[in-house]
Amino acid sequence: MTNYLGNTQLSNLNTNFYYTSLNGGYDNCQHVEFYNAAKVKLKENHLNEEVSEQILKGLCYVYRKSFVKESVKYICNFLYYWLGDILSDKMSNKVVFLDVIRDLFNILENHKGKICTAPINYHINVENFKNIKLFFDYSEDYNNYIGQLNTHNPPCNEKYKNYLQKYVDTYNKFQRECQDKRTYYGYCDLFNKYFDKKNPTHLSKWTCKLDNNEPEAEKTYDETEEMETQRLPAYEMRGQATNSIGRLKGGREEGTEYPSPSNYLPHEDASVNNISSDSSDGTPSTITSKIYSRRKLNKQIIRKNNKDES
Repeated sequence: MTNYLGNTQLSNLNTNFYYTSLNGGYDNCQHVEFYNAAKVKLKENHLNEEVSEQILKGLCYVYRKSFVKESVKYICNFLYYWLGDILSDKMSNKVVFLDVIRDLFNILENHKGKICTAPINYHINVENFKNIKLFFDYSEDYNNYIGQLNTHNPPCNEKYKNYLQKYVDTYNKFQRECQDKRTYYGYCDLFNKYFDKKNPTHLSKWTCKLDNNEPEAEKTYDETEEMETQRLPAYEMRGQATNSIGRLKGGREEGTEYPSPSNYLPHEDASVNNISSDSSDGTPSTITSKIYSRRKLNKQIIRKNNKDES
């Protein structure tokens, strides 16, 4: 069976990489000026220690990334929706969650000044924000889906199918709503912005065929990968930050659910002594790349053995 879409393909989506990175975060900004100010702001809004720690690590990740040559503005887009997802779920006074995002963006500075600028989205309630985040995520994963859904109705597991269907349904709902000029809403501007120059036929009709007969080689690969992950030393685990919706960047374990970042429980973070090892904003670290290459080789060996046995 070729082009089977499962947990590994879900973990390779662009949004999952960035939200994973923010959830893992960095834990070495305690002596940076923004850190205490952000901590006070979160305490003022009655966020518990666990949630505050998660947010502070995410802010630290963006702060450290702001020193690499590549533009950090792209990461700032993910930071905005990541923060909004957490705050809108965890704050008792949800009315002001956008104000808290703007305050945190104003606090997050390096030696050159403010790192990120929050978009001005007035009169957006929690429900609208959640929908706009779906617009953003679907548009960011568009190119991933172009590569993964390159045949008609490819086979997929239940998690992949449900994950994709949620975005397709949301797109179709708001496409109809935003075409009606008599009931045009402010969020339609963002809908049109995020899906500009993207194929509406793809966005509205992408699907896959539910097939629970996952290829045996893929199952064996997942089991091998999980065992290998458990043996990784602390610094290698740090290079692969735990995914907000399931497992490590390389793939997801069987039975994984896909909660929002607000449901992620931050792990104890190993100290990061060499931030420059993350050589770009868009790719995992060198350590992660080496691990991925080793796993890819293991997968090829497994497939060869299966072929020889048959």
